[in-house]
Amino acid sequence: MAERPAPRPLLALLAVVPLALVGGALALGPAPATDPAQRATTSALPGASSSQCAGPLQISEELIGTSGDEELAATAPAEQAQVGALALESDSSLLFGTVAGSETRRGEDGSARAPQLSLADPEGAALDAAVGAGELGASLLAAQGVTTASAVTAETADEGRPVADAVQSTLTAEGDYRSLAVSRCAAASTSASFLGASTLSGSSAELVLRNPTARPATASVQVRTEDGPAAMEGRSQVVVAPGAEERVLLESVIGEAAVLGVEVEVLGAPLAMHVQSTERDGLTPGGAEILTPLEPAGTEQVIPSVVRAGSDPTLVLGNASGEETTAAVRVLGAGGEELSTTVEVPADAVTAVPLEGLPDGAHSVQVEAEDPVRAVVRSEAAGQDLPGDTIGTPVDFALAPAAATLDTSGVTALPAGGGRGTLSLTATADTAATVIPLAADGTAGEPVELEVTADALSTLDTADIRIGVQDPSGLVVVPDLPGVLHVGWMESRAAADDGAMLSALAVLPAQDSGEAVEVRLED
Repeated sequence: MAERPAPRPLLALLAVVPLALVGGALALGPAPATDPAQRATTSALPGASSSQCAGPLQISEELIGTSGDEELAATAPAEQAQVGALALESDSSLLFGTVAGSETRRGEDGSARAPQLSLADPEGAALDAAVGAGELGASLLAAQGVTTASAVTAETADEGRPVADAVQSTLTAEGDYRSLAVSRCAAASTSASFLGASTLSGSSAELVLRNPTARPATASVQVRTEDGPAAMEGRSQVVVAPGAEERVLLESVIGEAAVLGVEVEVLGAPLAMHVQSTERDGLTPGGAEILTPLEPAGTEQVIPSVVRAGSDPTLVLGNASGEETTAAVRVLGAGGEELSTTVEVPADAVTAVPLEGLPDGAHSVQVEAEDPVRAVVRSEAAGQDLPGDTIGTPVDFALAPAAATLDTSGVTALPAGGGRGTLSLTATADTAATVIPLAADGTAGEPVELEVTADALSTLDTADIRIGVQDPSGLVVVPDLPGVLHVGWMESRAAADDGAMLSALAVLPAQDSGEAVEVRLED
C-alpha cells in the first residue's frame, strides 16, 4: 500500500525550524562589530571686527538759529572729524610688554604679518585713510576730514579678529560750539547706557540710534534723572529701519535736568548708539561731548582721568536698580588720598556729587558701592575771557568714563595725527606697568616702566611717550599684576583763545582675538 505524503503545511514548518534555530543562535551570539559614524568637523575663527564711529557734531537748525538776526545766530561746529585706529596680531610682542619683531610670523614673501585696517562710510564706500604697518604685528590708521558717520574694519593677516581699537575726534577751536570731543568707535550692540548729559537751559542732549544692518530694530529707551525715571510719554519705543538713523531729543523728554542717565535695550538688529551733549550759557560756549556706551554696572568703578583746572570736578553715579544703595568714594592724586566720602544713591536715579577741595591737577576716583552702579566724572577747563559785555568765559567739559581692570594688557587708539595729553594709571593694589607708545607708521617707542601704588595716581605726559619727535598714535599698557590696574587718557588741546579743551578715554582691556571654535556637522 502506497505511503501517504505529509501535508504541505507540515513540510513548510519543518523547513523553517532549522532556519529559526540558526537565526536564534545568531541573535544570542555577540553582535558584529561596526564602525562608529563619523561626524564631519571643522574649526572657525572669529572674523573681522567692525567699529562704528559717530561722525561730526550735528546741530539742529533750531539750535543754530538760522532765521532772524544773523548777528545773534549761532555758528555751527566743525563739519569734519578725524578717525584713528590700531590693530595688533594676537601674538605681537607688544601685548607682552616688549618691542621685538617676529621672525616666525612672516608671509610667503618674507614680509612681516600685520593686521588690515580700512574705513568706510555708512553705505560701505571706502574712505581715504593712511595705514602704517611695521615689523611688530601692529597696524595704525589715520583719516582726516571725515564728514559722515563711518565704520572701521580690522582683521588679522589670516582674516581673523585682531586686538583692535578706534577713536574719533572733533575739534571746534572757536565759536559757539568751541569744544574738543574724543569718542570711542564701538561695535553695534543691543544694549547701551549713558551718563552725565544735561538738559539745563542752553544745554542739549540727543540720543542717536543708527542701524548699520539690513534688518529692522526697535529700541526701548528709559531716561533717569536725580528725581528718578522720567515719564517717556510715547518716546520709549523707537523703530529704526535698516540703514536708517533716528534721533531722540532728550530735552523734549525731560527739561531742566542737571544730569541724565539713559538706558537703551534693542530688539532685532544691533544698533550703533551715542549721545551728543552740547552746552551754551547764553552766548558763551559751554563745550560738547559725544558719549559712547559705558562699561556694565558694577560694585567697583574706577575713573582714572579726572582733571581739576580751576573748578571742582563732579562725580555722577547712576543706579538703575529698584533699591537705594550706598557708595564709598575715594579720590587720589600724585601725593596720595585727597578726599574720602560716602554717598547715598537713590533707586532708579542719578546723583551728582561735587568733588570739593581738590588741588588743580590730575586725579583718579575710586567708587565702591553696595550694589552695582555706573560712574563718570565731569571735568571742566575754562578758556580766556572774550571781549564784550555779553559773553562770559568759554568752558569745555569732559565726561571721563570708568575704566575696566587690565588682566593681561590694555590698548587705546589716539586721535589721528597723534595724541596730546596725559595717561593716568591707578590701581587697587601695588603693581608696576609697562607703557609702549606706537607711531603712525606701526613702529614703537621705548617702553616706559613705572610703579603704580594703591595710594597714589601715576601719570605720563605726551613728552614722556613720544616716538622720536612723533606724538603717539596708540598705546599698549601691560600690568605686572592682573586685575588691579585701571588706565585712562585725557586729551587736551588749545582753543583759538589759548584756553584748554578736554576729552577723556578709558584704556580698554586687550580682548582675546578668539581661539578656533570646533564646529560639528550633524545629520
